[in-house]
Amino acid sequence: MGKRYFLMLLVAVLWLQSLFAGQASAAWIYDDIDGHWAEKEIRFLAERGIYKSGGNRHFQPDKTVSRGEALALVNRVLEDVFGRLAEPQTKPYIDYRYPLRGEIDSLTTNMQAMLDVHTGFVNPFRPGDQMIYNLHLASNGFLMKKPQKDNPQWWMSTPYLQYPLSREEASMILFYVLAPYKLRVLEPKVEEVQPFYEGYYQWKQKSMYVDTVSPYAEGIREFGLFHVTRNFDPYTNVTRGQFAVVLARLHQYLQTDAGKQFKEGPKRQQIAANLFLTAANQAFQDRNQKRLFTYVSESAMESLTKLEVKLPLHSIQSVLKIQKDEGTSEKLWVVGQYEHRQVGPYELEFLFEKSNANPFGKKITSITFRER
Repeated sequence: MGKRYFLMLLVAVLWLQSLFAGQASAAWIYDDIDGHWAEKEIRFLAERGIYKSGGNRHFQPDKTVSRGEALALVNRVLEDVFGRLAEPQTKPYIDYRYPLRGEIDSLTTNMQAMLDVHTGFVNPFRPGDQMIYNLHLASNGFLMKKPQKDNPQWWMSTPYLQYPLSREEASMILFYVLAPYKLRVLEPKVEEVQPFYEGYYQWKQKSMYVDTVSPYAEGIREFGLFHVTRNFDPYTNVTRGQFAVVLARLHQYLQTDAGKQFKEGPKRQQIAANLFLTAANQAFQDRNQKRLFTYVSESAMESLTKLEVKLPLHSIQSVLKIQKDEGTSEKLWVVGQYEHRQVGPYELEFLFEKSNANPFGKKITSITFRER
């Protein structure tokens, strides 16, 4: 009888735990952030799953953040705002033993997609590779600056990724992540993209800060991620609390910027539509219906999936045409030109309508297929 009662009690406890587990946020697990100056940002990020407690009740806001952790967290911010933008590719230069390696691979792949979307073409230049190589240089006592001779055998070991992150390294990482937003203003040609990055890599850009000639802090100043003074303190290590504030500001910038782009001119709308469709297509390929249906209605997806040939939702290098709806400013028509080996040339016409389901403030409610 006692054993039966114990089993019934155990089942009841487990049922209650499962009932409330979905409601319990990681933000409320941490027992060392109450009253901390970064409490608000830590809670915001934890509630969104960007910080994962893993059962650890201690956030340790005044402990330094490691390089590898910082890279993974930046990627989580990107994917929380947009979702995955491309299929991750394994990088041979990252230690396969490092626990967060997969998230760093995802970051470099997402960065590539962001660059291609914001420039409007597929780029041979790999910003993620150069970003990680800069950390390799710093790990070996060099400036994060183009060396006289590159090391073709370089790689980032687990100890290198576990080093504390300095403010200069943080600014460098964030520069490479946000560089596409600077490039969309310049509207570069394909041959002008790498020289843009090389200007920073060779430290040809000026800095307003009096204690560093590194160009990266100046390069991201416009985004308001760090508190601006005349001193940047480049060699000071970043605490987990400080980085939480930076990540929350990054999240806010990405989300706010996305919400503005469909209200801009045709070129910006084209970039926004490409980024929107790229994120939606990756969710479609990943079979992530929860994310997909924030971008596309179920009925619109049904009109695509019922076709005889299985077609992707979008491809980054496709040509997009923006057409306004004369009847209302709340609707926008986007026509994408594609090609498929079985179908040949074809078009997909997307109707974008107002929605609060995603940061862009739009949702696709209709997809029409046409052969060209």
